[in-house]
This record gives sequence, C-alpha cells and structure tokens, in this order.
Amino acid sequence: MPGKPKQHHVNHTLRILVKQLLAFWEGVYFTRTARHQIGRKVFVVLLPIVCDTEAAIQISGFAAHNHTYFCRRCLLPISDIHNLDPETWIMRDPVKHRELAFEWKVASRARREAIYKAHGIRFTELMELPYWDPILFTVIDDMHFGYLGLFKTHLREIWGIDHEKLSGDGLHPDLSNKKRRQEHRDSFLKQTSPRNVIGKDLLGEIWADMARSVLPSWIQAPPSRWGIPSAGKLSADEYKVVCSISLVVTLIRVWGYSNKEQPQSRHFQMMLNFLELVRGMHIIFLRETSQSSRAYYKAHIQSYLRGVLELFPDVTLASNHHLALHIITDLEKMGPGHARSTPVFERINHLLQEIKKN
Repeated sequence: MPGKPKQHHVNHTLRILVKQLLAFWEGVYFTRTARHQIGRKVFVVLLPIVCDTEAAIQISGFAAHNHTYFCRRCLLPISDIHNLDPETWIMRDPVKHRELAFEWKVASRARREAIYKAHGIRFTELMELPYWDPILFTVIDDMHFGYLGLFKTHLREIWGIDHEKLSGDGLHPDLSNKKRRQEHRDSFLKQTSPRNVIGKDLLGEIWADMARSVLPSWIQAPPSRWGIPSAGKLSADEYKVVCSISLVVTLIRVWGYSNKEQPQSRHFQMMLNFLELVRGMHIIFLRETSQSSRAYYKAHIQSYLRGVLELFPDVTLASNHHLALHIITDLEKMGPGHARSTPVFERINHLLQEIKKN
C-alpha cells in the first residue's frame, strides 16, 4: 500500500486480517504439527494494538489528537485538558462505543460526520471481533509516549534548545509596555534567548559532564554534541539517556548546588519539576509493576504536570500529557510495558522494509 491510508480507508486492509482472526477465534485444526503428530486445534486472538498514537487511533477508530473528544479512554473535552484529576473524568463506555461504531458503519456520509464530530468514533473492522475492546486494547505505547513524547516535548517545546544563544528562563517576555519591549530588544543584543532554557552555555556544561561520565556497556551514549543540527536527531533511546542520565547529572550540579541558598529560584524549581518527570518515567520503564509503584508514578506525574502549568503559564498541555495519567490503567490491566514495547516491532518493520519488492 503506497503511503498512509486516510482515516477509515485502512479498513480494507484490516478486513483481510479480521477474516483470518475470526476463523481462529472458533479454532483451526492442523492435521499435524512439529510436536503433535495427530494434529492440534489452534486458537488465536488479537488483544493489544501496539503502535504509535497516530496509527493507533486510525486502526481503532478514534478521533485525532485535536478533536473535541481527543482521548481514546475518556470523554474529557480538549478545552478542559488541564484538568489533572482523573476522578472527575467520564470514562468511555465500551458497550455504547460499539453501538455508535456499528451505527457509523451503516450510516450515510452526513450521519457519519455527525457521529464522528459528536463522539470522536469511527467504525473499524476490528470491531467485528466479538471479544475485542477498542478502549482497553488500544494501549499506550511507552516508546512514543515516553521517550519521543514527554521527554522530547519537555526538552524541545516546553524548555527549548538554542545552541547559538545563552540559556534563558523559559518565559515569554511580557511586551505590554515600551520599557519591556526595549529590555526584550536588549536581551537579543546580549545574545540571550529568554524562551530557550537550554542555551550554548548549558549545552557546554552538559557536553563536558558527558565526556567525564562512563556509562555501562549496555547503554548507548547519545551524540557527544547533541543539541546542534550537525549532530542529527536524537533517537528514542538517546532521548531516554539524555533526560534520565545526562541532564540529571548536569542540572543538579549547575542549578541545584548553585541555587541551594535560593530554593525558590526559577532554575531550581525547573530542575525539581524536571526530576518529577524523570521519577515518573522510571516507573513506566520497569519490568515489573505493583499497586505501590503505580501510586508512586501517579503522584510524581501529577506533580510534574501541575508544575509545568505553574512554571510555564503560556504552555498548553498535549494529549500525551493527558495520557500520562491513563497509562496507569495499562500497567494495572496489561502489566509492565516491556512485553508490548514498540522498539522490537520497529526493528521488524525495518527488516520488512528492507525486502526487495521488485
């Protein structure tokens, strides 16, 4: 299939898979297998959908991340995305969801658009599987959610990186009067980038600490001068190392000790806020889970999100930030994420793409 299918057009491909899965749901008898010479009846089910958010919402029939009902787990409107209390969220009902999906399937184009606009739901061929729950089984992928989601968003969008200017405080300047506008112009003359937290001075400190650090052999070091265009884009694993190791070392040294006499300084508070994210992500990437670890994660990720809104009042939370509180359900229902983590599947995709098709 050339390119990406649009919206529900992926159903043409899914229909082939579903036909096979329906047969295996009833059981398919093999006359002989390697271990059973007299044959064996085999049952197969499809449970979690493991892919990035863009693919997941398309395959499972949910709305885009900018839709009014952007979330595939609850009905929190996007206008209320800064609501960080899951107890107040209305969860999606799988029975009602299935009814609307099948209504969408047989509806006219106008009615389909109305259902999608009102509920953020489309029909997907996977709904033909009697056991399949699109709400529970469309899991949150930890690689795209964590490494390329929360970590990358915090560095690139909430903080910002500018290797040509000095580090700033992460705030947009208030340009409401003439004096502030003049101060803002002066800041550019001083080669300072007020919005970008990570400037050339802080990057230099980070690079120096990385050069002095010795990582275990199983950890792949990121580029020695990441943050500049010539170093290229960071991979998912490199974002993990940068955020959970390199930045932790340098920020504590530069922002922590130098500001210990001023615990309310902005850089000190930004460091504490970032460490809350690192603590939460540590739980997500463990190979085990428990009620206490999930409670620990929830406390730290809520503290992180509240801190972002307080420290960066101009920032609007993204759908990934909202999903950060839903992933607790995945840990509870599906267990730790390593068994459904996407890197292994990404490698298989790469191998498939290398196959010559002509």
